Amino acid sequence: MRLTEIATKDVPVLNKNRPLLDALEVMEKDGLESICVSDDGKIVGSISNTDILAKIGTQRLRAVSPGSLYISGFMSEFPVTLSDDTPIRRAAKFMLELDAGLLPMFYGETFLGVVYRINMARAVHDRTEEVSQLMRKKFPSVKSNDRAIHARKMILESRTSVLPVLNEDGRYLGAVTRGSLLKALIDFHMYVPEKHQKARIRQLQISNVMKADYPSIGGDARLCDAARKILEERALGIVVVEGMSPIGLLTIDEILNFIISTFPEEQ
Repeated sequence: MRLTEIATKDVPVLNKNRPLLDALEVMEKDGLESICVSDDGKIVGSISNTDILAKIGTQRLRAVSPGSLYISGFMSEFPVTLSDDTPIRRAAKFMLELDAGLLPMFYGETFLGVVYRINMARAVHDRTEEVSQLMRKKFPSVKSNDRAIHARKMILESRTSVLPVLNEDGRYLGAVTRGSLLKALIDFHMYVPEKHQKARIRQLQISNVMKADYPSIGGDARLCDAARKILEERALGIVVVEGMSPIGLLTIDEILNFIISTFPEEQ
């Protein structure tokens, strides 16, 4: 399999001078964690849920309405670019080491498309290893009555894309993602007056931002099954459960590590 076979050719691109809310709308509508950003007609970088989540809620932006913010204040330049003959293993290594939500692909100066993080699940569509062999067994989680700002801190510090949500008995209820958390925080800053934000942000709980129908899978399932579900759900990870208890996480990071350790360099 070549990198061109898993890349996405037709991708949304927004000018860096467009409002931030435009980027959030496109990412939510298309189920994306990142999109490309252009300047003077040239694709120059990207903006991601992580980029925005890291700044939204900080003291500096607390008094600023999200409606008055622009993509340019949150975008990142591409740390590296790919070519049409870049091996999948090397692309996975770049993506993992740089924590990149997407990487652009060029043929000379011609833009060919991007490799989104989720595209890497396509590369393991036929692998039959058990999910339990690859999953992350130590992972952060939250309770449904925890504060949303606590989840923000955990997501940013652990660099995870998914936080399983548990009840007091440790039963799996759903998950918080970067996208669902960011949407809740943006709505909060748009509709709650600044003078009330400090008090009310403490009342915004995980139960208000979690996805109760977030996908899960059993530990004896195959990697190909997990990859298919990740692609169908447009999720950056899947919660591994045993009965009603979460026992692991299989995120794109685990898939990237699997590709790096098993795919040949020249593939």
